[in-house]
Amino acid sequence: MLAGLLSWIGSHVFDLISAVGIISSLSYTAVSFRESARSRRIDNLLKLTEQHRNIWEKIQGNPALARVRDPKADLAHKPVTAEEAQFVTFLILHIHCWYRAMLDREVISLEGMKRDIKGILSRPIPRHVWEERKSFLDHDFQRFVDDLLNE
Repeated sequence: MLAGLLSWIGSHVFDLISAVGIISSLSYTAVSFRESARSRRIDNLLKLTEQHRNIWEKIQGNPALARVRDPKADLAHKPVTAEEAQFVTFLILHIHCWYRAMLDREVISLEGMKRDIKGILSRPIPRHVWEERKSFLDHDFQRFVDDLLNE
């Protein structure tokens, strides 16, 4: 029996080595792919976080944008300015990027993201700009934001 096994191994040694090599290279590729995806997700998160910071830095040093965060902004007496609308549009586009990245699993969904979106877009100026501009965005994103705002 041992002689038969050794004979079989002898005649199939190349096949065994090839199989081990293929399995090893596939395993290495899978591990490399997983690490590459993880690294890409971290890089994407850093980029989106940097964009988020840049957007909000604009509001900090600009008194013309102070009303954007005001939950009592009176649009009947003072309509949305072009500068406010532009800022909110940038913010909406940024949120859209987050949404797409999360759907494509390019970033990890952040726990407070939905609460933050609802918190800012439910204020008078952002809500007004959202209602004006949402038709330019994907229907699934519109539904996502509208569902948050209607909760």
